[in-house]
Amino acid sequence: MEFTLNIFTLNCWGIPFVSKNRKERIEAIAKYLLTGDHTIVCLQEVWSEQDYLYLKENLSTALPYSHYFYSGVLGSGLCVFSKWLIQDVFFHQWPLNGYIHKIHHGDWFGGKGVGLCRIKYMERLINVYCTHLHAEYNEDDIYLAHRVLQAHSTAEFVNLTSPPADISILAGDLNTAPGELSFRLITQIPSLIDPASVGPSGDGPTLIKAIGTCDNINNSYSNPKIAKACPEGKRIDHILYHVDPAWEAEVIDMKNPLEDRVPGQDFSYSDHNAVSVQLKIKSSNVKNKIRSQSSVESYDDTIIEAIKVCKEAMVTVAKSKKLYLFTGTLIFMFLLGSVGFWPNIIIADIIKIIMTGVCFYYILMGSLWNRIEMNSLKAGVTALENFKSSRNYDLGKSKY
Repeated sequence: MEFTLNIFTLNCWGIPFVSKNRKERIEAIAKYLLTGDHTIVCLQEVWSEQDYLYLKENLSTALPYSHYFYSGVLGSGLCVFSKWLIQDVFFHQWPLNGYIHKIHHGDWFGGKGVGLCRIKYMERLINVYCTHLHAEYNEDDIYLAHRVLQAHSTAEFVNLTSPPADISILAGDLNTAPGELSFRLITQIPSLIDPASVGPSGDGPTLIKAIGTCDNINNSYSNPKIAKACPEGKRIDHILYHVDPAWEAEVIDMKNPLEDRVPGQDFSYSDHNAVSVQLKIKSSNVKNKIRSQSSVESYDDTIIEAIKVCKEAMVTVAKSKKLYLFTGTLIFMFLLGSVGFWPNIIIADIIKIIMTGVCFYYILMGSLWNRIEMNSLKAGVTALENFKSSRNYDLGKSKY
């Protein structure tokens, strides 16, 4: 038995009141998907429920089954559309999702995680994972440890939930490029394959119209300075796959399918470029495939690097705790010691209110919030260390 999967993913940049031309772009995305031949569509940053409902209604004839993953304050922004029946759904929210006080970044408010839709096609089960990892935002990348632990959590989630599916697909904005630590965690632990590394019929790299999916020079929303420095942009949106040993997948096509501009308009479909992959799934002649010793050894360095990043973050969090509590205590002592010395004027009352708010913020960050972040980092480190030791144990047994 053979069948074909046509998978599509796009970060829609659908932030109400913020994203430019949002309504027109959502309508254009719906029109494109309605005329396409996709069997599975994974969308990210659909932050408005009304946008999802609009897409659901307009795609009902081509992709009659869909699911939106509600989470956090704003919703996860993740949704999946399918030509075939969605049998089961589940959402795994990550413990580390950025910072609540970084309102301009907003990741914490989305309650981000990885959503799973188990799709049934005839007697075949297809696991579709849709996700959106934390962005970098700046060169300092203060969210590196958060993204690394999100990647590890996602990889383990895929690894543990793939059975009994025949095919597993992970699609979304991973905010990490091939070769980077987070990408290696996601691909190595559950043995997910990047189609761009395989190419059509396994003959080599796929020809892609625009390799980069973010800050590409052809995108109307790209940062001009970044696009000029690297015209191809950065490939951070991915479709990865894994097949059960009883099956094998052939990459028929991989591309950035959308035009550079919405037809008749001077803007792109999103600030990201879409990715589509066509896979032919057929029965395998090679049974009982198992991971080789070399494949186990290949991700040992990845795990060690991830542990190092998390432990460095733990040191930073410990230092920030002292700074927050020290500053908060100083402000509190000043407010307490200055009682009765403030002039009875409105501006003084306003200053006291602001200082009280800042004091409360620093104490809260140095106590409750710091504890939450530290425990999340500890949980991630212990999980990574357990993964490393258990795989080394299996590796040692395989030598005898």
